[in-house]
Amino acid sequence: MGNVFKRSLLGLAVASAAVATTAQAAPATDTVDLYGQVAVSVWQLGEDEIADGNQPLKVENESRFGLRGSKELARGPNLIWQLEGGNVGDDGTGSGLGVRDTFVGVSFDDGGKVRLGRMLTPLYEVIDWPYSGQRAGAIFDGGGDVVGGARYDRQSNMVRYDSGNYSGFTFNVAAGRGTEKDKDSNFYGVGAHYATGLLTLHAAYEMGSDRSVSASSTFYRAWLAQQGGNTPKFDEVEGSTTSDTDAYLLGFELNLGDFGLYGAYKHEAADYEDGKFKVDGSEVTFTDMDIEQGSYSVGVVYNGVENWQFKANYAANLEADVKGKAFSGSEDYIVSTNVTYFLDDSAITYLRPYMISKDDSDAEFGWGWGVEYYF
Repeated sequence: MGNVFKRSLLGLAVASAAVATTAQAAPATDTVDLYGQVAVSVWQLGEDEIADGNQPLKVENESRFGLRGSKELARGPNLIWQLEGGNVGDDGTGSGLGVRDTFVGVSFDDGGKVRLGRMLTPLYEVIDWPYSGQRAGAIFDGGGDVVGGARYDRQSNMVRYDSGNYSGFTFNVAAGRGTEKDKDSNFYGVGAHYATGLLTLHAAYEMGSDRSVSASSTFYRAWLAQQGGNTPKFDEVEGSTTSDTDAYLLGFELNLGDFGLYGAYKHEAADYEDGKFKVDGSEVTFTDMDIEQGSYSVGVVYNGVENWQFKANYAANLEADVKGKAFSGSEDYIVSTNVTYFLDDSAITYLRPYMISKDDSDAEFGWGWGVEYYF
């Protein structure tokens, strides 16, 4: 009986090997690429950034990896897919697959593609790069005063189409869910890009509906500015509402050989639903409330020294407008520089000193040093 049992196990192992060999001979995917980065940096932050809940000296671990591939289907189009993990961070809790761009889609012969899943919106794609690089994103990306935000960045439940290249012109359109749990909260976005010779132009727009917004001290100060009243002392603001939003960006990139220039103007606005919130336990009713704010980012790049790159950037949030009234103390700016040394075609080290001012305060000095390896 024991010999029969052993022969059965042997037969099962042989059969399994045969199945595995067959699977390898006819792979389910034409290409599978493992890609990612190992990126660790150390930052000494300015006083205003520390006041936002950061540590004076912190380590950022932006290491991550992803998988992507394609398959020419026997009875269908060319399938494309991607699974991308998040940054490791301090303890790896946000690094799971699917945290960043994760989608399935199809590509076409002219270079166009349709994707469904989690991706960058057309607007945020150009906000992020190059206009938020070199620490400028601390102001141009996430440092504004439109409470609750006026656009999305990387969003799930999205369908996105990217066109082929038509004599230098490309475009992309997207639509998807805004606040995940709210079926009435959606967004729509479009981007257009034109490259000719040394110049590239960018334009993008996004609108959203029923975005969830939590009341905050900034929201209350903005409401007081709308009323024309002074800002009293307060400790706690509670409550929530929703907003309809729109945002747009106009930008350029100019490549002059060793020198490069880039710049963009961004405008964000939110119109809030009437509601109530509590300030230190007392109820406040707000009606006809909106906030809008303009921002810009400009930079210069120099590549004239072998294996070195030098960048300088200035970004600012202009004074916000609250229903036609100035929201004082809402101006921000950052002056940042970046010196990069190319250790290899796939590895760099950089030093990034900067000066930052938030809410019209005195500028504070900060710096960062990091190493990045791409695979």
